[in-house]
Amino acid sequence: MPKPKWEAKKTYRAIILIQDGVGDRPVPELGGRTPLEVARKPHMDTIALLGATGLMDLIEPGVRPGTDTGHLALFGYDPYKYYPGRGPLEAAGIGVPLRPGDVALRCNIATVEERNGELIVIDRRAGRIRGDHVKILVEALNKAIKEVDGVKIEFYPATEHRVVMVLRGEGLSPKISDSDPGTAMEGHPIRKVVPLDDTEEARRTAEIVNKVVRLAHQVLRNHPLNKERVEKGLLPGNAIITRGAGMIPRDLKPYHEVFKTKAYVVAEEATIVGIARILGMDAEIPPGATATLDTDLDSILESALKAWKQGYEIVYIHVKGPDIAGHDADPHGKIKIIERTDQMLGKLMKQIDLRNTVIALAADHSTPCTVRDHSGDPVPVAIYAPTIRRDHTRKYDEYTCSQGMLGRIRGTDLLKIILDQMNKPLKWGA
Repeated sequence: MPKPKWEAKKTYRAIILIQDGVGDRPVPELGGRTPLEVARKPHMDTIALLGATGLMDLIEPGVRPGTDTGHLALFGYDPYKYYPGRGPLEAAGIGVPLRPGDVALRCNIATVEERNGELIVIDRRAGRIRGDHVKILVEALNKAIKEVDGVKIEFYPATEHRVVMVLRGEGLSPKISDSDPGTAMEGHPIRKVVPLDDTEEARRTAEIVNKVVRLAHQVLRNHPLNKERVEKGLLPGNAIITRGAGMIPRDLKPYHEVFKTKAYVVAEEATIVGIARILGMDAEIPPGATATLDTDLDSILESALKAWKQGYEIVYIHVKGPDIAGHDADPHGKIKIIERTDQMLGKLMKQIDLRNTVIALAADHSTPCTVRDHSGDPVPVAIYAPTIRRDHTRKYDEYTCSQGMLGRIRGTDLLKIILDQMNKPLKWGA
């Protein structure tokens, strides 16, 4: 008999839809069901019906992921090894160029009073100072504080009262404590920054940050803008308080180099854009993407389709609303945003060639309405691909997907499975 003439192996492209915090627990007012079980979502259910399903622990069973660590795992990187800390994410999210070895910190412009040689925090956000006032004070800091103990210091205005500080030089460490006493500790002094491990690098970095905090107060306390604010009955922005020190790992390789794939991220918040940029991916927050329940999903879809038409091999689409509803204990709001997202998915599926596309449904963590915070519950995952081994599940929810053939995977497994369905990865071994 003649041998069958098989077509050459095709490579496919992929779309990964991430519903932030979509996983849930039984909700009493929904009759013990989850919002995913109740929501009308025919297109998500179609992906489950035509594909393979399972559950996913973003980090490991029982560990509550943050949005940042959850997305790092979804992008294929082990959070335990590559999480850079919140400082670098905040920096990258506003476009600050960071190099391996830089230490970045999140800062607030704050209001303090000097008492007995200590700086007492009156308001951590200086009356929610923002806009041009922050830019003016940051400009003053950059002009006055350029270097401390041979380390370059740079300040960048971020969102509202927030500022990013970057330390650049040799012998630095992110293993330092926060000077920010926290919201519940207003009325207490700015904390002394201390090393968190027994290294010379951590001791040196802590000492430098303490010096910068003192110098910043000297620069800001008599600034003309703050005198003007006080005259108008506003709180002065006369100090900075620091937290979230982090460093980009020196062995971190770009996404395209690790996975041989060019990806684009359409997200609703700067943290995710920051992670993507640190990993060398192109990313954006579309106009009208509010990261709330009333977000403009059509704008998100438009940005995703634009990236798709530009030829990116993987397009990530992030929808924040389910997480917001979970934090607000609003199961009906969660149902509504799931249903709206399903409608967006349906529009997307009509505009792409499903014969040459992998579509995955995922989440970065669970945010149960009964918990009002992230939980360690696994999230449902479904993957459609033109030649995937289909299982017998018919719906996309926490319980049905637990019966699927993917079983229970880790967050870093998802991208590898998708790449395999795209016929992309290199063989491991002979």
